[in-house]
Parts: sequence; C-alpha cells; structure tokens
Amino acid sequence: MKYDVKEIRQDIKTGDFRKVYLVKGEESYLKQKYANLLADSVVPAGLEAFNVHRLKGEDTDPDEISTCVEALPAMCERSVVLVHDFDFDGLNEAGREKFIDILSNLPDTCVLIFWQDTKGFSTKTKLAKEMLALIEKNGAVCELDKRGQSDLIRFVTAECTRRERNISFDVATYLIGCVGDDISNLLNEVEKVCAFTTDTIHESDVDEVCIKSVEATAFQMIDALLVNNFDKAMTDVKILFEQKTEPTMILGALVSTFVDMYRVKLTLSEGHTLAELKAAYPVAYKSDFKLRNAANRAQKYSLKSLENSLEILGRADFRLKSTFDDNRIVFEKLLIELAKARKAK
Repeated sequence: MKYDVKEIRQDIKTGDFRKVYLVKGEESYLKQKYANLLADSVVPAGLEAFNVHRLKGEDTDPDEISTCVEALPAMCERSVVLVHDFDFDGLNEAGREKFIDILSNLPDTCVLIFWQDTKGFSTKTKLAKEMLALIEKNGAVCELDKRGQSDLIRFVTAECTRRERNISFDVATYLIGCVGDDISNLLNEVEKVCAFTTDTIHESDVDEVCIKSVEATAFQMIDALLVNNFDKAMTDVKILFEQKTEPTMILGALVSTFVDMYRVKLTLSEGHTLAELKAAYPVAYKSDFKLRNAANRAQKYSLKSLENSLEILGRADFRLKSTFDDNRIVFEKLLIELAKARKAK
C-alpha cells in the first residue's frame, strides 16, 4: 500500500498499525519525524525498554532483524523493530532471500519499520522488486518527498502561531523563497526569526537574521542585474564567499536558475503551458514555486539573451574548473557578461 503523511497519521490515531512500514523519500525531516512517531505510538509509555528495538543498518544483519521481529512483546500487544538506514542494495543473495522470508512471515505481534534516511531503496533487481512488493502487500511504503508550496506555507504559519508570532501569507512565501524548501532547515530559520521578533514578522526581519540559501541568493543576484545594480550582485557573491560556499555551488545555482528561465521561455514561446513543463520535469518542479519565479524573471529576457547567458555560464564553469584565475574575478567577469547578455534581442 502507498502511504503519505495523512495515512501514517490515521494509523497512529486509530492504533491500527501495519505489520511493516518502509519510510523513504527526499524529505529528511518528515522521514525522521514519522518513523520515530510510528515507533513511539505502537508501544505504551513505560514499556519501551522491553519492546522497542532500534537497530542501525550498518551494525545489523537480516538474522538480528529476524530475531527481534520474532521476539514476543512484554506486557503489551505489539513490539517495534525500527531499522535505520539498512543497506538493501548491499545484500548478498542469501541476505535478500532471508529478508524475503522475514517479510513473507511477519507475525501479528510486531511492527517492523525501515527508515531509509541516507540509504536509498533500489528496485533494479528482481529480488529488490520482490521485497518492495512484499512490503506493499503486508504493510505500507511511505514516500515522503518535498512538500509543495501551499504545504510549506501552512507549516511556516503554524510554527509561527505556535510561538505566538504573526506572519502573513506574503512574508511566509518570502521566507521559504529565502531559505529553501528543506523542512528541517526551514524550521531552524523560523525559530530564529520568531526569537528575533516580538509580534509580527516582516520581510526585514527575515533579511536580518535568516541565512539565505544559495538558490535564493542567486535569485537576488539576477534581480540586481535586471535593474543594473552591479554592486548589489557583487555584494551577494561576497557574502557567499564569506560563508565559505563552494564557487561551483554558487555557479550551479545560477546555472539552475537560468536553465529554469530558458525552459519557461521556450515552453511559452512554443504555445505550451507551465503545467505541461511541470509534467515534463516532475522531479525538478515538484512545487510551483520554482516555475513561478522563473516565469516572472523570464519575462524580462529574450530567448536569445537566455541562450547567450547559458553559453556565458558554461565558459565560467570551464574557467572555475580548469584555470588558476581568482574565483572572485571569474564571478566579476561573469556578472558583467550576464548583464550585457540581457540586452540581446
């Protein structure tokens, strides 16, 4: 069975737990939160010492997991086995067959949870596909990916309200745009800005205390170039260097932003819609936020100027990786060339 946050919450609310859960996906914060919440909800408080088995994937094997699963719970209905970051792809044939045996014969007295944090779950082999099918048959595969824009705004608003702070829709959107869509990082920045303010949060408060993502700073640099504010663009680069940001990461953020603008411009010029672009690149544009930003900025560029800009960025990438030029000089030349490229018709 396929699960998301709502289904996990429902299982916790009703106490009707599946025999096995596979918690995976891109959103680290949600994976950690719900894997632990599931484990904590199965066993009554005070009985954890006998009934909650937490195993590290790097230190365990199928035999130990099988032993824990088969152990009878003490003074409660079910026990829990929580396995963090098990390397399924590293299993040999015997290990895979052991896992298939475990998943095919799960007892009613245990809830088995696989929490894939940094380890993935490949389905390239026949046995891996069989394991995934067994988990779906006997339990739930919980795919917790990046949240959409509306979910993130609700999250920010709720966290601010919980800390007795007010934040408008526009400021919440601005905050997300500045720090990115990683929920763990977003929560840290919300805590900081709430501690900094006493009542209502404004954009100036976000600018004052929040650490902006490389992507957000790339947006700012492009916006500065759009109004011919070269000093502001260079200041943003200087800040990133002072934060010890890798030059290739800064350039990568700029490339990504210009690629998004080029895709949007080309898509619209060919008579297609942003919805079609999103469907063509579902991984890159899981939320509408990136596309809306790209569309707003792309209006101020011609298709030719965007093509020229991508060529300029490619040359800058080559200089960064193959010459001994001072990185700041490379970026100074890059920003000058990008400012000139925008004028192309």
